[in-house]
Amino acid sequence: MSLGRLVLRHATSHPVRSLLTVAAVGVAMFLFCFLRSIVTSLDAAVKASASNRIVTASAVSLFQSLPTAYREQIRDVPGVQSVSRLTWFGGLYQDESGFFGQFGTDPEVILEQYPELLLPPAERAAWVADRKGCIIGAGLAEKYGWRVGDEIPLIGTIYPRVDRAEWRFTVCGVYRSAKANVDEMTLYFHWSYLDETLERGEAQGPRGTSVLLVRVQDGVRAEDVSAAIDAYYSGGPQRTRTQSEAAFQADFVNMLGNLPTFLGMIGAAVLLAILLGIVNTMTISARERVRSMGILKSLGFPDAVAAQLYLLESIALVGIGATIGLALAYGSVPFFRKLFGVQIPMYEVAPDTLVLAVFLTIVIGLLGGAVPALASARLKAVEALRRGA
Repeated sequence: MSLGRLVLRHATSHPVRSLLTVAAVGVAMFLFCFLRSIVTSLDAAVKASASNRIVTASAVSLFQSLPTAYREQIRDVPGVQSVSRLTWFGGLYQDESGFFGQFGTDPEVILEQYPELLLPPAERAAWVADRKGCIIGAGLAEKYGWRVGDEIPLIGTIYPRVDRAEWRFTVCGVYRSAKANVDEMTLYFHWSYLDETLERGEAQGPRGTSVLLVRVQDGVRAEDVSAAIDAYYSGGPQRTRTQSEAAFQADFVNMLGNLPTFLGMIGAAVLLAILLGIVNTMTISARERVRSMGILKSLGFPDAVAAQLYLLESIALVGIGATIGLALAYGSVPFFRKLFGVQIPMYEVAPDTLVLAVFLTIVIGLLGGAVPALASARLKAVEALRRGA
């Protein structure tokens, strides 16, 4: 009988136990990939940020709006190529569960500043021309079934209409993102439409803009431009805090506190628990097979064969479970990308996470079978037969 058939027979001798072991490994690997992917996706959003873009916000609070006049003034700062406004709208679709990112901005400028916003030329032109138009991310369109030409009603929370009616935006385009720093779960509309509505008194809410997105000219240091902007407003009327896009993204990650470290610790604990579980499973299996090992040795099989049986069985059980777990982790990416939205932009299971998971699978499989393999290799045939009698 070949070694492979022996491994298969041993693994299927207790099908319930084997299935539970495979399921436990599958869940553990899924959790490891899921938890690590949250951390790597947050890091990817920071790393993907452009070095020629900076963000100007109020030095008091991100929730404090900047005067509109700042846009024109910052345009005159040496080294500035373009400035666009970005205002958090905070509306709701149907009810509180219909929450997603919505920003008022300057269409032509932001499309020039963010080439990673992939939008067909016709849809780009339609959005620029339609004051009540908007563009939405592909993930958002898929989640709600929206298409170009649909009208999206939003309930104003920060900017409620005086007549309590809904804000309505026409979908002019559906964009895709070429980088992790831009998510596909956001709606962008004309900042001027919001401002004009407030000016006419048809809605209430803070005037100004949440932040200003600044693109720096080629060959100019973003740090120098940031310092110049903040120095210009050091005496007011409202002080500013200008930082790189990467630093701005990192601030949102820092709001999570020690969550990345906490998730890493949970992932490590899950792997340790499954390692101990595999060791326990294989040790029990070895105790049940003492007599069969004794028979193999008495027939002339070398000690290495007995050790290989446990190692291969352990690797097989862990490998099958890990394959299922990795498949679930990779296959669930679209679901979690919709679920997380702007909180974790462009959630994905990175290739290095998969490689690390495969490496850990091999390590756990080897370590899980090592204890019974060593014990079996040292066991004498006579002693094994006596114990199994």
